[in-house]
Order: sequence, then structure tokens, then C-alpha cells
Amino acid sequence: MALGEKLKQARLNKNFSQEYMAEVLQISQKTYSNFENNKTKPDFSQIEEISKVLEASVLDFLSDEKLAFNYNNVNGGNNGFVINQLSEKILEQYELRIKRLEEDNIYLKTLLDKFVN
Repeated sequence: MALGEKLKQARLNKNFSQEYMAEVLQISQKTYSNFENNKTKPDFSQIEEISKVLEASVLDFLSDEKLAFNYNNVNGGNNGFVINQLSEKILEQYELRIKRLEEDNIYLKTLLDKFVN
């Protein structure tokens, strides 16, 4: 199932309108409609927001979007997701988000250390 179809089905399951989704995401209704009609794809941060609003996992929407599973090693190790088959833009956004979260963690740890000491 294509991403747009998944977005539409999840939205309908919540009885949300496209207008409501667009308002929550702070985009136009036309833009959201284009997502559902597979005319354009949301970026990774938009998929994250949509997932929150619809109370779904990001993986629910990306699972057919060239996301592969690797379960060859039953003893641990590399079991899990192989993300390198996603588009370069999504990977860049994901890596940037991770970097920002790591920086935030470092900053918060320094603040915590100041209060503890």
C-alpha cells in the first residue's frame, strides 16, 4: 500500500478531515491532499507529526517505502531495520534530527550536572 493510501486510511480511522490534518500540521489542505494522493511526499518530520496526530507509528507509514527488515542473525547483532534503502533526503533529515537530539542531551546533562553539584 502506498504512503498516501496509508495516510488516508489512518485519517479516516480517526474520523479526521483533511482540513483538520492540514490545520494541525500548519500546511494547506491542498498540500495534505497531495500527500494522500501520492502527488507529493511529506518529509520525515511531517511524517513524525502525522504519526503523533493519528496515534500511529512512523513505521506504519514507511514500512512499504523501501524499508527493509534484516532477521538473518537470530542471536542478536544486526537484527532489525536496514534504513539505508530510504531516500537520501529522508536519511539526511533523520540524521540531522538525531544530531540535534544528541546535542540537546549533552546540553541537558551539563545543566543537570550544575544543579547536582
